[in-house]
Amino acid sequence: MLVPASAPDIYDYSCSVPYFQSSINVQPLVQDSEMKVTVNESAEIKPISIAVGDTLIRVLVISPDGTKSQVYSVTVTREQLPFCVTFMDIQEQMAYECPVSLTAFYRPVSVRGSDPKHTMSGPYMDILTRRSKRDPLDETILSEDWRVPEYELDLKMSSANVTCCFFYRGCRDIVHLTDCGNHVRSCQFKPLTELDAKAVTESKWYKEGFATSNASESHFKHTLQERNWEKRLQQVHNSDIDKLCSQAEEHVRLYRKTLPKPGDVLSYKDGMSPLDSLHQAAACYASAIKLQPKNATFHFHLATVLEEFYYAAEIYGLRRKRDSDETDISSAKATGKDEEVQAICKLHGFSGRPSLEQQLKALDLEYQQLKEQGQSSRADYIQNLYAWKSKQAGKSGVMSLDEENPLTQAFLKYKDALSLDLNNWQYNLHVGRHLLLQKQAKEALKLLESALALRPASAIARCYVGLALLEQDGGAGARTEESLTYLQQGMEKLLSDLVAQERTDHLLAENPLCLLNAQLLSGFVKFAKAIKNISNGPSFMSPTQVLHTVADWSVKALCQCPHQGLVTQDLEWALLEACFGLLELLIEETDNKEDWIMRRCQALSALLRLTTIPRCKRLLNMHEKVCQLGVISSPCNSSALYLLGVAQLAQYDDRSSSEEAEQVLEDAKRSFQASISLENLPNRGPPPADVIAQKWWQEWKASEEIKKQKQLSQANVDKPLASPAGPARGAPKGRGAVQVSRGATASKPGPSTKRGSGAAQGGATAASRGTSTKTETARGNTTRFGPTTTTTRGRGSAVLSKSAAGAFSKPPSQATGATTIKAAESQIPEKPAALKDHPPTVPDQACTRVPVNRSSFLHRLGLARALSRHNETAARASDLYREVITMAPEAYDAYTELAEILVKDDPLGAVEVYSLYPQKPLEEQTFDDAFIPGEIVRLLMKCEKYDDPRLPANMISYGKVMGIGCLEKYINILEAKFKTNILKRVYAGIHSKSEEDSDLQEFFRFKCWI
Repeated sequence: MLVPASAPDIYDYSCSVPYFQSSINVQPLVQDSEMKVTVNESAEIKPISIAVGDTLIRVLVISPDGTKSQVYSVTVTREQLPFCVTFMDIQEQMAYECPVSLTAFYRPVSVRGSDPKHTMSGPYMDILTRRSKRDPLDETILSEDWRVPEYELDLKMSSANVTCCFFYRGCRDIVHLTDCGNHVRSCQFKPLTELDAKAVTESKWYKEGFATSNASESHFKHTLQERNWEKRLQQVHNSDIDKLCSQAEEHVRLYRKTLPKPGDVLSYKDGMSPLDSLHQAAACYASAIKLQPKNATFHFHLATVLEEFYYAAEIYGLRRKRDSDETDISSAKATGKDEEVQAICKLHGFSGRPSLEQQLKALDLEYQQLKEQGQSSRADYIQNLYAWKSKQAGKSGVMSLDEENPLTQAFLKYKDALSLDLNNWQYNLHVGRHLLLQKQAKEALKLLESALALRPASAIARCYVGLALLEQDGGAGARTEESLTYLQQGMEKLLSDLVAQERTDHLLAENPLCLLNAQLLSGFVKFAKAIKNISNGPSFMSPTQVLHTVADWSVKALCQCPHQGLVTQDLEWALLEACFGLLELLIEETDNKEDWIMRRCQALSALLRLTTIPRCKRLLNMHEKVCQLGVISSPCNSSALYLLGVAQLAQYDDRSSSEEAEQVLEDAKRSFQASISLENLPNRGPPPADVIAQKWWQEWKASEEIKKQKQLSQANVDKPLASPAGPARGAPKGRGAVQVSRGATASKPGPSTKRGSGAAQGGATAASRGTSTKTETARGNTTRFGPTTTTTRGRGSAVLSKSAAGAFSKPPSQATGATTIKAAESQIPEKPAALKDHPPTVPDQACTRVPVNRSSFLHRLGLARALSRHNETAARASDLYREVITMAPEAYDAYTELAEILVKDDPLGAVEVYSLYPQKPLEEQTFDDAFIPGEIVRLLMKCEKYDDPRLPANMISYGKVMGIGCLEKYINILEAKFKTNILKRVYAGIHSKSEEDSDLQEFFRFKCWI
């Protein structure tokens, strides 16, 4: 269906089709048969192949006499593939990888003027630019027409060869990306829709703990009681149980129907908002409980509705008016307030992502300054902002035990329901799920096992049992393989539902197996980590596929969240952890991927910078590790060094009073200095001195040396007694075979190494010696995601095992000998002809021209910020800020930060700096543009420069945006100094009138200014 409806005077249309549809028919209807019509320049009406994202179709209509013509544009959008894909060719995998989801682009757009071109999936670009109108990848200001749809890229990508997402289950079909959706829907290797209950009922834990009925009685104790908040919900005027339940169901349907979508403005008439419907549903169920307090079903339904209040607030930004004052920290207004607090922090020297303590300090400084200036109303506002921000210092996590918290209320009602019916699998599941949220994994496992024992074929129950097992103290232990099997079955069920486009009108709590369940997405990240440590087992997905899937699903879920609340933060954590794990795995793979690693580091750094998660040690450490991995991979890359400096400076700001703070700051300076010194030079080569001198680099090199010595020692222990000159009997002789001389470590195989080749000659596997060659055994399917199966360690692998990559670093195999290699290879299915004909290729960077580092004002801005942290280096920082202003006159932060340095000793110098900023025309200025004029006015008035020609112009600019009331104090001072000419000019300018205007003249006479 076309949107909007067809009309003669509308020339641009759009329509959407399912993800599995690869062509479309366009049949223009014209009133005159003599009129000529072409579709994409073809007069033949035939099906048109469409891309996997957007396809632009142009319909040209020409009048019968050929004198008039009109082009109609139709943008056809395919729904997004519900799974991630792997391209057959690594070059294509690199070229078509979205930097956010790390899978194929979807509706790609690029930033106009970016060089190299910055391209991203359209919906994800929207997420990252909705708060900040800057290029997410390099922080440059976006122009008005920055967005460029990449239709040609979409079409080219759609014709590329990809593998099926069920490759790990045995599917070896190679299809074009455009046909992948249709293939997956009918793939014979899809998981079964019904799970075998015997896998649970025949397990040891089931036979020992659930052979008898009422097994859950022994470990669940709860007293049913009526609570005050529940009494407030009850409606005593209705005593018809059936009517109450039908009304509740209708209110839930109405709630789902009226939920806002991304981009919608939250505006509802009284009594017509989604929350009103949800509240009525809760009241109906509470009233039903009053009438039948022993009916577990009513307690359960009330619990799901109460839990939905949490999702309504944190996903959609909906809150009841009476709760708004108490919960404003997470409300829609909070986003604007937080941005204002961040701006105030910058003014007072707290750059980057200041801690809560620093934010409160900046607000206090601002309050004192405003009181000093006599701006009492603004000072009162800042005081309220301070009080609001102070609440965050004591704000608890998601599962607060406060009974006014809807999640706590829901948890209590789930427990009420379970206490009334211990043999209901859903009640056990939901109580166990909430206990996991509260980090009570041991208690949760008991209830989740009860749920699974009652419903052995339930995928969601299995999934939660698997997650609970992994979260036990010490891990799953002997039940590790079982837990991973359960988690994979949960992933497969969710994937199957998405492929089948299963949609429900249930509340989120009734459908926990969905993309918006961040608890499960984070659990799947743990699943990927655990797979790395399994040497043999069932047909598990590879860690790479799991993490790609989590990244893909997480960012799709973020697109469904109109509001940036706690659910958004949980989803962002899942996305960040998945992307970080994929970065580590990429570094473990073959060499010659520096550019790819750098792109991923840059993208992940941007996600960390733009996240809505409050700054914390976990976030800062991840950011620093990402940037360190980028520098290890490309130590001469200016951009990588700049990003590292940003991360190090953030670490310093977070712990500026600690003992190691000065060392961290010194390292940040070196990183920025190195990024500047390498400009206009090749980004390949040995690490510069400013990198080698850094503490973390020295620690990494030391750990590398220790590891190398251990590897050499292990190689000497494992080397065979037979002659080392020839291959061991039975050892494979393919291209990837590694020859080892006595006492020497194995060399890496070439880029074209295939599966099953990395076996060492001389009777020992490369993995067992800890060398740079790694062979993955299959365990039936433990190949890497897609056809690329053989991996070798890159330059960054050593640091992973020591720090950042501890969770994802695969331990070396303990097996030795060619026999072990052959046994492992025997489990790997033969690569079909389709894969053999299209071997993945690794880019040969030796044959390409080495790129050159570009100059950037950001490098100097970073160094200036680092130098500005101490008074001793403030002069050098000032020089750099001026250099930034010369290079990028639009760099707003350079003016404000330089002025902040000067304002203490040279306020008029700060005015000079502010005056250099290219202000927008008065009619285009917004609240954000008012700060600089306001500061110019404040400083000139403070210095008593009443006759400075810059004073009236900036008073006008400030007053037009902020209102004339903000100038009241200054007007009184100027009036007392008899500066009436300035006052007349200011009043006229603010009101956009001439000084000779009759109304103004009357006002001036009243004020005795004329």
